[in-house]
Amino acid sequence: MVEGILKTLKTNAKKVLRLEEKIKLQREIKELEKKRNEMRQKLYKSQDEVDEKKENLLDKVEAQLNQKITRTNLFTIQYKVI
Repeated sequence: MVEGILKTLKTNAKKVLRLEEKIKLQREIKELEKKRNEMRQKLYKSQDEVDEKKENLLDKVEAQLNQKITRTNLFTIQYKVI
């Protein structure tokens, strides 16, 4: 969405003859590029967080798979049939 707007603004900026309008468009372009870059950084950060949570979950599952089950007698019952 931002990319399309940027492309349109850049195209329009090339066609504008008045310097004042050109400067105004260039500033709008600069602001949109800044916003786009911030959105990218936020996306990358979110992706890193998801990857980290996924890795932690995989570690937990792997630890559960590696558990060893042991059997211990807690008590012994002896009986005699008469």
